[in-house]
Amino acid sequence: MDRQLFKRPFTIDEGITFTCPTCGNFSLQLDKSKFHTSDSSSSRKMMKEESYWEEEWISSIYTAIFVCQNSNCEEHVVSSGTGFVSQEPVFTQDDRYTYTTTEYVCFYNPKFFQPTLHFFKIPDNCPEEIRNPLLEAFSITLLSPSSAANKVRVSIENLLTKFSIPKTTTNKHKKRVRLNLDTRIEKAKTKNTVLGQLEDILYAIKWLGNAGSHSSAEITLDDVFDAYELMQHILIELYQPKNELGKLAKAIRKRKGPIKK
Repeated sequence: MDRQLFKRPFTIDEGITFTCPTCGNFSLQLDKSKFHTSDSSSSRKMMKEESYWEEEWISSIYTAIFVCQNSNCEEHVVSSGTGFVSQEPVFTQDDRYTYTTTEYVCFYNPKFFQPTLHFFKIPDNCPEEIRNPLLEAFSITLLSPSSAANKVRVSIENLLTKFSIPKTTTNKHKKRVRLNLDTRIEKAKTKNTVLGQLEDILYAIKWLGNAGSHSSAEITLDDVFDAYELMQHILIELYQPKNELGKLAKAIRKRKGPIKK
């Protein structure tokens, strides 16, 4: 996962590329002919009413279509987000000197993709109850990291349920009460050897998800990406058989490069 790809803004002409959510190739590129941007209402009002303003005060929104360049896929993905203007240095050179000037450049921060981009590959045989909260997390990652982290926590809850870790117990008053996630993780390590080996990772995701549930906690994109890397490890251990990994490794080695999909 290239974190910086999602943490930095892009420009129309840089040729930004994402991983296609349909075929999984790193081949999803902006169709510049289908990129549309508009200044925000506050910016239009400022330019209309104020006698003085600067380009860098302008904010905008955009919509765009990204197209997969894989000829066997050609998926179309719609994206939207926000934009801003920044004054950037421009260097020119002649036989003797290098000259520096500046120009205004429009930058854009994506907030939404549909179909949603996948921040890691979910194993094909991962149950829907675990997969769906992760897909929901992917869809809101750039818009609300806190909400995304909480969705990963939901996926962990569902994973434990899938492995028959009880959600409730009977208290001393003989009433059914819900078990918290800490208790469920503790029970998991006595019921399943692999889950026991993943105990620290399960707790780590739990704490990140808890932080995402509290408005006072500041969850960053890096925090969510940490949760994704941890979750990916869990799913590989549980749902991607070792022989599949071995076959993939041998195929890549034989080809001496990526496997075309």
